[in-house]
Amino acid sequence: MGQVRNISSLLSHDCGYQVRTHAPLLQAHWDDIDEDTKQKLIDGVTKRSETNSINRSKKRWEHCGGSRPFSLYYHDHIEGGSQFPDINTWGTTHMSKKKKNWVNDAAKDAHDEMIKKKNEYLENITDEGTSMDEIVVAPNVGTEIMEDVIGRGCGRTIHGAGKGRVRETSSSSSSNTSSIALTKEVQELQAQLQMEKKAQMKVVAEHEEQKAQWGFVMQQLQVLVPGFSIPEPAPLSHEDFEDGDESDHSQSFT
Repeated sequence: MGQVRNISSLLSHDCGYQVRTHAPLLQAHWDDIDEDTKQKLIDGVTKRSETNSINRSKKRWEHCGGSRPFSLYYHDHIEGGSQFPDINTWGTTHMSKKKKNWVNDAAKDAHDEMIKKKNEYLENITDEGTSMDEIVVAPNVGTEIMEDVIGRGCGRTIHGAGKGRVRETSSSSSSNTSSIALTKEVQELQAQLQMEKKAQMKVVAEHEEQKAQWGFVMQQLQVLVPGFSIPEPAPLSHEDFEDGDESDHSQSFT
């Protein structure tokens, strides 16, 4: 029933467009129009309807985003902190909120493939022990994944992503290259900081172990030597973190 109502609405729209555009303005009623003009109007509606029907049949997927521009959904996801707003926008505009169903299997398969590629990308750039909050995603990765999965349409638009998502110009492409290089540098610095953090944690753990050994030895000396006072162990210094050499720490016990 819903499909019939949808087709009826489309036919009514086509008829209205044809009449408003081509019908003589001197006649107020359909019956007042001569037969030749009526036939031309009917032929125009038929041709327009057939053309629209062919165009609809070529679409791989419909969307359920309504009249709201895709760009607004896209910016909603950015404001929500999404690192892949393109992929999130696809999910929002191709899955019914009420029914929780995809518009068709092709849209679902495309989204599943995008998620797969997104996860592969994250695995490649993520070191072991790194949390999701520490990951820096390169700009336009989501756009590149979408283009790889569903391709480009006519002109610069991405299939099914709205007219706002377009191919980069030469200037924006150059800017994107610089951004990717900067992101890579940030990732390298993050990896270096992570290694330094692990090294510092190792030094602290070794120091705590040595403090425990120191305390045990001093307690034994107190038992053996009456009146012996336990000196405080040497605290960690900045040089300890820089060197990370076990031999340096052991000197405090000699």
